[in-house]
Amino acid sequence: METHGTKCRSRPACFAAGLMGTAVLAGLAACSGLFGTSAGLPTLYVGGVEVRGREGCVLASVVDMPGGGLGAIQLGKVGGEAIAFSDIDPASVEVEGVNGFVVLAEAFGPAGGAVIAANGADGVVGGDILRFTFTVTGDAPALVVTEARVVLATDEGEFVETWVVKTAEDAVYVAR
Repeated sequence: METHGTKCRSRPACFAAGLMGTAVLAGLAACSGLFGTSAGLPTLYVGGVEVRGREGCVLASVVDMPGGGLGAIQLGKVGGEAIAFSDIDPASVEVEGVNGFVVLAEAFGPAGGAVIAANGADGVVGGDILRFTFTVTGDAPALVVTEARVVLATDEGEFVETWVVKTAEDAVYVAR
């Protein structure tokens, strides 16, 4: 008795077709989020300078922060500034906390800048945390953060020991 439908002509062909079907289903399941993905390396993203006229803006965001999320950040200190800039008026720099972050201290001058901010409510696992605004003084404004001078702490009061800084030049990113 013959059935109508697709038949494999040989055993290896049936095996290959089954393997291909399984791979397609596994790929679809992974894309749909059926399989849990492990969290990535905690990352501080410092966006590129967005310029409108003579005003500039940079957003700082985090992704994959552990321990209840990011609870505090220290970007350098006076005499050991973590923020360097070019074609930006240091006297015009203002920092605003985002997503519950409050700026506790800031200092900007010709040597660079330092900021301390904390979140009194909950930590931020992923999303914007700081917005820098300033006056642009040249054609190539830049705001750069030196990773070695940054300290991150979780909402649970633990220091984040392993993390990275990424910039707009590293890759296009989307904050969660």
